[in-house]
Amino acid sequence: MRCLVTGATGFVGANLVRELLDAGHEVTASGMPGSPTRWLEQLPISIRLADLTAPGAARDLVDGHEWVFHVAGDTSTWSGLAEQRRLVNAVVPALLADAALETGVTRFLHTSTTDVLGYFRDGRPVDENGGDHLFTGIGYHYADTKLAGELAVRHRVERGLDAVVVYPGFMIGPYDYTLQIGRVIRALQEGRRYPCPPGTTSWCDVRAVARGMIAALERGATGGSYILAGPNRSYQDVFSRMAELVGAAKRPLAVPRPLLGVVGALSDLGALVTRSAPELDSGLARYLSLPQATSSARAIAELGYHPGDIDTAILDAAWWYEKHMPR
Repeated sequence: MRCLVTGATGFVGANLVRELLDAGHEVTASGMPGSPTRWLEQLPISIRLADLTAPGAARDLVDGHEWVFHVAGDTSTWSGLAEQRRLVNAVVPALLADAALETGVTRFLHTSTTDVLGYFRDGRPVDENGGDHLFTGIGYHYADTKLAGELAVRHRVERGLDAVVVYPGFMIGPYDYTLQIGRVIRALQEGRRYPCPPGTTSWCDVRAVARGMIAALERGATGGSYILAGPNRSYQDVFSRMAELVGAAKRPLAVPRPLLGVVGALSDLGALVTRSAPELDSGLARYLSLPQATSSARAIAELGYHPGDIDTAILDAAWWYEKHMPR
């Protein structure tokens, strides 16, 4: 298939491009103008950077492809980046979905997030129907915009778009050059005691998620939803395991929920002065304190999904940082 991958210059996209090539597909890799393409340049692919918010850009990029994997997203949470986040997460999916309808794309995959599904207070895993509490409306603005983007795609499904939605969990693995989870591993490698939030989440290997995305377009139902996550473990548990695997001199520092909330609030105030995004804001502090857990049972049954081995993902990520981003 002739495949377009948006967000190909990012963590998930770079892994998805490689899985598509391994499966024999033809790939066009896209990202925002100015995005680093270092991790893609040696691959037998076409690289087309584009600002998808520009008039006509989405249609020009989508035209000529059979499958579209929309992976691009803005994972920021700070209120100062609200407009950029809205454009990328809520507006661009609608533009791409419209372009897919206009150009006759065979199948369209939208990458949402487990964050839009919420949680149960007692820690029970949520499925694709969601929990009884939401991460939206708590100041965690990423979830708000991702939900809007997903709904925009689903409205196009009602108009005939053959689309599937996937909800990745917390991913670990190579090509995380922006250090999303890599900042934890890198801090532990350097002998620093990294602060650990009190919540839980679902962990998975990013390469397994990429394979699950491909399976979703191969076998997923039109309008279908699939959680691509893995074991539900606390941040304390996984960060501690990271420390063991990389031979860290110090273990992660557990931060209780009240203290994390105070740090988030103070960071909000600091950002008002510096006008730059803090590493932790109050909305993210609330999110990291909650019991998020998911079930990938539907993806396992219908797509043959497997979350991968978390230890292997940690070790491969640590090796990749040491080789490609030496300290």
